[in-house]
Amino acid sequence: MRKTLLLMSILALAACNTAQGVKKDVTIGAEKAGEALHKGGEAVGEALNKTGEVVGGAIKKGGEAVQKVVD
Repeated sequence: MRKTLLLMSILALAACNTAQGVKKDVTIGAEKAGEALHKGGEAVGEALNKTGEVVGGAIKKGGEAVQKVVD
């Protein structure tokens, strides 16, 4: 009876430690995923800014060309 109780206690303790380990792993994974998403968002934002600048420059040049023709 004592051996059974001791064995059950050890198994319960091991299960708790395993659950805590899984929780830590999930937390670390979520942090890394969040960092990756943040970096990806920054890269997309920079690309959109550059694209906007290029398009804006092209429109400006087109407007200047039209203005020269009108003048």
